Amino acid sequence: MGRCRFCILYREYPNMPYEHFVSALIREMRKYRSFQPEVVYFGGGTPTLPPTTELGRILYSIEKRGEIKEITIETTVSEFDEKKAEELASLGINRISFGVQSFNNKKREILGRRSPESEVIEKLKLAREYFEIVSIDLLYDLPYDNTLQEDVKKAVDLNVDGLSIYPLVYNTTMQSYPHPNIEENEQNFLEAYDYLTEHGYKHISINHFSNGKDKFLYSEYFTHPGMPLLGIGPGAGGHIKNYETFHPPGVKRYIMDPYRVNVFSMPEEVFCGIRVIASMLKGNVKILPGNFAASLQVALNREWVGLRGKNLMLLPKGLFWANTLVYLMSLDFLRFYVSH
Repeated sequence: MGRCRFCILYREYPNMPYEHFVSALIREMRKYRSFQPEVVYFGGGTPTLPPTTELGRILYSIEKRGEIKEITIETTVSEFDEKKAEELASLGINRISFGVQSFNNKKREILGRRSPESEVIEKLKLAREYFEIVSIDLLYDLPYDNTLQEDVKKAVDLNVDGLSIYPLVYNTTMQSYPHPNIEENEQNFLEAYDYLTEHGYKHISINHFSNGKDKFLYSEYFTHPGMPLLGIGPGAGGHIKNYETFHPPGVKRYIMDPYRVNVFSMPEEVFCGIRVIASMLKGNVKILPGNFAASLQVALNREWVGLRGKNLMLLPKGLFWANTLVYLMSLDFLRFYVSH
């Protein structure tokens, strides 16, 4: 199993039988037996590493509770083959997501992606034969120069159903390379946005584009604190009503006690920024009260947001600057909250 050189997320190499870990997951899920999920998302690392029989045990324990609308699994190009595709599809998984990051061979080598472009294309075509929805992740702000526009064109040519586009998050390794400046990144993102919309793709969440087939239901739960999201397993987080949950990392400790979870209670208003951004995508946010006036004035002046009647909507530039806008709105809220 290779290690990607750019990832900053929690990961842990397996050093014990997978069935012990899966049994702990099932034990934890039994604690929430009244919870009836509509969407299941197997996130990474690489959740396709365990034997498919173990994934089947997890899904069986979930599917007994009712109908699941969307079951997504993340995977890597190098780990995916026809045998794996057949096994995953037989479990009822209907959406698969690949961490492609870039088709460019030089960029892939820098990022620690082992498979060349030719294999990426081959595996995406294979996935199309077995899964209803095929989605990929792409990165911009990669070392030396941006290839997002070229990557997006290849994704469209392959007719992928969904694309999540993220900026590279710098770790120590990635910081050692030269990178495009912010103006170049913005221009590259906007060109990619225009190309996608010209070819029938729509922006459906902060980072995700769809050709109409990919509903990406998981993102609805992930970005809306009012919709319950149950995180299961070490390093997993979620939210239920005004409570944030987070499992401490560590597989061994989790197997010993899968019920150990940190719970944080916060005022509902703390989540307002991300809810507002998500609603702006649909143009259904009324002009907000004075506690967000400063940040929204910045957004209007810089053409991050626009007005549709009395409603605010996020513009293409605003998609690029969305994280900054959330940060500015959070500062506005904290100032308002402290002063009152």
